[in-house]
Amino acid sequence: MRSVHVVATGGTIASTSTGAGAVPTESVQELADAYSGVFDRVDVQLDQLAQLPSSELATDDLEALGDRIRAAAADVDGVVVFHGTDTIEETAYYLDLVLDVDVPVVLTGAQRTHDEISPDGPANVRGALDAAAHDHVQDGVYVLFNEQLHAARAVTKRHSSNLDAYDSGDYGLVAERTPEGFWFYRQPESLSATIPARTITATVELVTTSTDTDGSAIRHAVDRGVDGLVVDALGLGNVPTDVASAIESAIDNDVVVVVTTRCRDGVVSPVYGSDGGAKTLEDAGVVFGSDLPAHKARIKLLVALSARGDIDDVRALFGSNQHDSYGYVAANSEP
Repeated sequence: MRSVHVVATGGTIASTSTGAGAVPTESVQELADAYSGVFDRVDVQLDQLAQLPSSELATDDLEALGDRIRAAAADVDGVVVFHGTDTIEETAYYLDLVLDVDVPVVLTGAQRTHDEISPDGPANVRGALDAAAHDHVQDGVYVLFNEQLHAARAVTKRHSSNLDAYDSGDYGLVAERTPEGFWFYRQPESLSATIPARTITATVELVTTSTDTDGSAIRHAVDRGVDGLVVDALGLGNVPTDVASAIESAIDNDVVVVVTTRCRDGVVSPVYGSDGGAKTLEDAGVVFGSDLPAHKARIKLLVALSARGDIDDVRALFGSNQHDSYGYVAANSEP
């Protein structure tokens, strides 16, 4: 029987309704006791790291989770993390960036609380355990939800409440869990270059843009001494004129600025040469975030600055995305 280490952090999967609203109340042991038959195909080790909604997790919690997984990885075939859905994609991406372990890590959770009618937690946990124990999934970090296995870099929560909450955009699923086992659409593997950072020492803020946004948020962040900024720009990476001016000033003050696009699909590209155009920003020294959404670009910049800090290294890291393996894989079986 294959072995899986389960780390619980709280989230909706562990939540029940109270007079003050839903909060995490159920320990990982209580969930295991309640999920009759879910854990019967693997040898499971249970580990309670935190009991928080994921909206309240801090970078210290991410570091602790990474350390807990490293400590467990040598003695098991896979790791499953119970996690709240609000920031599960950011935690998954953080782990994908910093972990160098030889077992798969699968994050899962629930859209419905433990005490709702027809909670989705048990099915998600069964799927995550099966994925983490599957002999075709050797390493990498994933999110398993609603019978679908997503790569950490690609996955995004697209619906706030529906059970079918996650997708991977143009990247597509890694696999789908069917009644006869997993159907793999492509090779299960990490899509991220590993960055050797065990602690987060940098400070990075995220700034959004819209019609006639000014650069005050950027200037205030620079005054507070941040190490980096992610600017979620328009279209191909264009920003209002005053934002561009603030970006240039930030770069002059040795703040690393990464520009992303608020568009769900597509990449940042230096096409437009107006005052706030992406070509002008490129000439000023910004780093382009490719197709990363802003919240994931912030995670990557936090890790990159904590590990290295040099602008050329950061630029190289943002240019190294291992997402060229999409071969169909015929490996349809239970673990």
